[in-house]
Formats: sequence, C-alpha cells, structure tokens
Amino acid sequence: MSDISDIETIDRVLSGNQNAYEILVKKYQDRIFRYVYSRIPDYDEALDITQEIFVLTMESLHTFRRESKFSTWLYSIAINYCKNFKRKKRRYREVPIQRTGSDSEYELQLTDARQDPERDVIDRDSLRIVMEELQKLPEDYRDILVLRDIEGESYSDIADILSISLSNVKVRIHRGRELLKSRLQHRGLL
Repeated sequence: MSDISDIETIDRVLSGNQNAYEILVKKYQDRIFRYVYSRIPDYDEALDITQEIFVLTMESLHTFRRESKFSTWLYSIAINYCKNFKRKKRRYREVPIQRTGSDSEYELQLTDARQDPERDVIDRDSLRIVMEELQKLPEDYRDILVLRDIEGESYSDIADILSISLSNVKVRIHRGRELLKSRLQHRGLL
C-alpha cells in the first residue's frame, strides 16, 4: 500500500490522474466489502455492490468537502447505497447492477477473497450463525456493530458517519452487543 495520504490521492485524481483512484480502492475495498456483505449476505451480490459503491464514489469525488475523513465519507455512501438497494429490492425483487448512461466507464477489479486459502480455516458454520443473527438486529444496531466491531472504526468516526451524538453511539453499541449476545446464546454459540 502507498504512504500517500487520502487527500493527496484525491487531489491527484481530481487533477486528472484517474489511475490514482486505484490506491483508494485497494486501501478500502476489503472494509467496504465486509460492511456491504454484513448488510447483503450474498457474496457475489455484495462484491458487485462494493464495486458499484467505488464507481459512485469516483464519480462524485469532486463533491467531497474534506470536512471529515475520506473513510467517513465513503462509509456514508456505502450505508446509503445499501439502504436504497434493500428498499428497491423489496419493491422490485430484482435490481440491475450494471451501470448505464454514464459518460465514462470505470473498471475496478476487486479481489475475490474466496481465492484466499487462509479463509478456509474459518469456522463457516459459526460465522454463518453470527451473520444471520447480525442481519436480524434492528438496522441502527447492525450498522453500528459492523462499523465498530468488524471495521474497527472509532466512536467519533461512527458518530460522524451516522450523524449521531457520541453518547448515542456508545448507547447503541452497548445495546446492540447485548442483543446480539442474547441471540447468540439462544443459538448455542456462547
């Protein structure tokens, strides 16, 4: 990974070096994929959506106001995309992933994590149960637990991403963890 800051990379992209955007994709693709996969638990669909989020971010990079960290802004886009995707999917049952009508096209190749043999070591059944129970949590708790416990975001960054107070972040994390713990105990995992 590069030692160049996100802001420097953004400046390069905005000045015409679109290849520099690949630095941001490589830096954040795994984290954004994990978040998307926690919301849309279909591996291939989550991979497509992650790619679409990076395309949308590239297209709107000029609107990034630098009032927060780039990662905060990127997560906000991912959260909103997933909410809209789920809403549309409920309404139409199918959502086309292909981008149409764009003046330019971006081809961003995301790494297929299924090709990583170390992932095969993970206890898939336990992970499946945790993901199922995480999906059943109310959206407010699910989002906050993914950002904190899976992605490792700080409390203050989560407050910025979700546009809520720091104390509200702490309360939701505590309540979400207790609810998830209770569900996992009921399923015999804890």
